[in-house]
Amino acid sequence: MIKKNYLRLISLVIFLTIFSFYKTINVNAHTDWSILHGPHEPKICILDKDRSRKQQTICRDKLKRHKMCNLDAVCAIEKLKKLQDALDAAIIKISEGGSVTCKNLIFSHVALSSASIYQKTSENSKVIQKVKKGQKISFVGATDKKGWIIVVPKTKTCKIGYINEKNVGLSTASGSNTSANPESPPMKTNIKITYPKWKTKNKLMVVDQSGFFEIDGLINKELGINKVIINYDGNDEEMILGSDGSFNAGLQIENTLDVRITSYKGKNQIGKVLTFKIEVE
Repeated sequence: MIKKNYLRLISLVIFLTIFSFYKTINVNAHTDWSILHGPHEPKICILDKDRSRKQQTICRDKLKRHKMCNLDAVCAIEKLKKLQDALDAAIIKISEGGSVTCKNLIFSHVALSSASIYQKTSENSKVIQKVKKGQKISFVGATDKKGWIIVVPKTKTCKIGYINEKNVGLSTASGSNTSANPESPPMKTNIKITYPKWKTKNKLMVVDQSGFFEIDGLINKELGINKVIINYDGNDEEMILGSDGSFNAGLQIENTLDVRITSYKGKNQIGKVLTFKIEVE
């Protein structure tokens, strides 16, 4: 009897040992390291031009079905991290009342009226500086508070701060419409791209070099559009709409980009999706 109980005890210990080992393997299967396969290789962003034909096919098929492949997801996360890091740095600069380097900024916006740049997203906060109507402004990013954006007015010091978006519009220098140039022909479409210029209208744009560039456009306000989504490199980004119906997007290009711009009124899509390609000449 004692021998039989002893054998049962040994069997139980062996079972528990195997069970614990199995659970440990399962739990650690997707961590950085496990007994079976060692450390995972770090996930890195592979641009579309550097992907294999199979990878390109998989990702483009996913994109057609409004989904994101793993490679696009990694690139999107990497890009979002860079944008968030830049935004965090900008917020620290604002809190310290600091200035930024002017030479790397694109001043594609203007002040639609004389207004103040604030240290916080409130008109009760400290005024960092004043801007005059028509003064050039660089758009830096959106904020968590609706109606407020981060900008840098073009001055000798280029101080960064917050402004109510109703006071900012796209610059007429890039061919866009602002309150300084209110007379524009009625739009026949839901979306109009005003900069860069089309090489083949609504199908192809050409930029002179790789790197960062901006797209300016207008929405047809008569259609009640209140949201515009731009999709490029598998990323969806909601653009900020100015009070004049203008919008702006900062993109990065290596060789080519496939771009889709969709407009909405609430949850309903308005008009056709504008689908086109951008190439570096």
